[in-house]
Amino acid sequence: MEEMTYDEVIKRLGFFRTNARLSLREMSGRLGYNPQFMKTIENGSIELKVKTLLDFCKVLGISIQEFFYNGREYNREDKFAWDLYSHLSSDNKMLILEIMKRLK
Repeated sequence: MEEMTYDEVIKRLGFFRTNARLSLREMSGRLGYNPQFMKTIENGSIELKVKTLLDFCKVLGISIQEFFYNGREYNREDKFAWDLYSHLSSDNKMLILEIMKRLK
């Protein structure tokens, strides 16, 4: 697993924000801050606080796990597959893993 940097976290903010079709100004407003708030975070003028990150995820309706997903880009199909997998019995998980190994 690749180590995530602060710059990658900031990059993900922009990725999720733009995917939600929100401008920096709109996102700042939804978080309850002045219109320049998100711009100062995304350009590195101020550091991102954990509370702000949690609020950001809540506003966008994503979990913190989705935000920190280990793929290079967030992928809804991966999340869907993971959600399905996580609800399987232990035996069925082993079966799926065997199938995946054979397909690789």
